Amino acid sequence: MSLNRRLRSLPIALAGLVLALAAIGFALPASAAPTISPHFAVYNLTLGKSSGGSGSVAHARGRIEFQWSEGCDGWTVSQRTRLILTSSQGEEFQSGWTLKAWESKDGLSYRFSIRRLENDAAVEETEGKAKLDGSGKGGRVVYTAPEAREMALPEGTLFPTQHSFELLAAAGRNELLLWRTVFDATGGDALFGVNAALGRAISADTPPAFDSPLIQGQPSWRMRLAYFNDDEQQSEPDHEQMQRIYANGVVDELQFEYPDFALNASLERLEALPPPDCPGG
Repeated sequence: MSLNRRLRSLPIALAGLVLALAAIGFALPASAAPTISPHFAVYNLTLGKSSGGSGSVAHARGRIEFQWSEGCDGWTVSQRTRLILTSSQGEEFQSGWTLKAWESKDGLSYRFSIRRLENDAAVEETEGKAKLDGSGKGGRVVYTAPEAREMALPEGTLFPTQHSFELLAAAGRNELLLWRTVFDATGGDALFGVNAALGRAISADTPPAFDSPLIQGQPSWRMRLAYFNDDEQQSEPDHEQMQRIYANGVVDELQFEYPDFALNASLERLEALPPPDCPGG
């Protein structure tokens, strides 16, 4: 099978993993009031490892431009990704994605717009909105593109930011595992079972991989997130993500793992964004 066909589902999956990264913006320890650090970050993508053999990924290069900003009533994630993969036989696969998502601060409303490109031509657009009936309850997704349709969300579904609340709260309690059902709209029905393996806290005295005052002196945690297709019984995840997350939500060490290869995302630029100017705030 050609590299193009084998990796056709990769772009949306990668966008979803970065979206999960974006939502993590609440500081620990749990005894402290939550804080957030809206920011703009640029990551350089390279090949981490490959299975080898005929048709395997031999080279990868790309870039993720990522912005996570806070509004008075919710959080907005904007992402632009460019990825070029080359097989051991010289076949090249070029993909790009733009993503914009908004989630309300109560975790019950979610809007999304995703555009996927191959060889600089748009091949798919996904837009819509989702609503939960309450905390811990189910809800519905209404898609407006690529076609009008609706989908039910089961009880216990979380949107990405609310999932991140629970991840960091679990890390603050020194829990080691957390399983949740998450909807992020990044491909297919985009309802994933996410199994998180949480590491112990890394001291704020441990220097970050990227030199920036935004993350210096911040405690951090290593997490491994395994994404399972929620409507199938799987013994192995579709994809996994490893990251070092700082208490203010910034990630400076990131890896995406797929069955045949892995991508490393190295932070090369980081800027703080201003907080919102909210009435009474």
